[in-house]
Amino acid sequence: MKPNESLLKAHLEGAPFLAGVDCGKWSLHSVGDLTFPVIWVRGDTRLVQAGRVYLRFDTSGYPQQAPTGCPWDVSKNCKLAPGLWPKGASASTVFNPAWKDDALYAPCDRVAMQGHDTWRGLCPQWWWQPSFTIGVYLEFVHVCLNPADYAS
Repeated sequence: MKPNESLLKAHLEGAPFLAGVDCGKWSLHSVGDLTFPVIWVRGDTRLVQAGRVYLRFDTSGYPQQAPTGCPWDVSKNCKLAPGLWPKGASASTVFNPAWKDDALYAPCDRVAMQGHDTWRGLCPQWWWQPSFTIGVYLEFVHVCLNPADYAS
């Protein structure tokens, strides 16, 4: 199932996404087929090499279905090698190639949501809803990759 392309395009051009771009939190790297956009998210350099992690999203069924993000090697145009995934207490649970090497362990990720219904009550602000934009997913990743920004 393809995403609702006009709605995804509107979300990528909308205020929440562009506010993140303006703050340097994330930006669209490439989009060919809107089903698989690549977006980078800024991260603390102690957790993320070069201060960015690229995610290739599968937005099939978006926004009724949550997207799923895969850490991406933009130079090789393939999944990021597990040894290069973000490290650190706040990132290692979410970026866990031992769990899956093509999805994030996150309450807003379509793959991870399966079998984790308890997350709905534990973190309702991140549990994907069809009314969400991709910016919610990106904000979750940004929080995980920048724990000092949210320590207070």
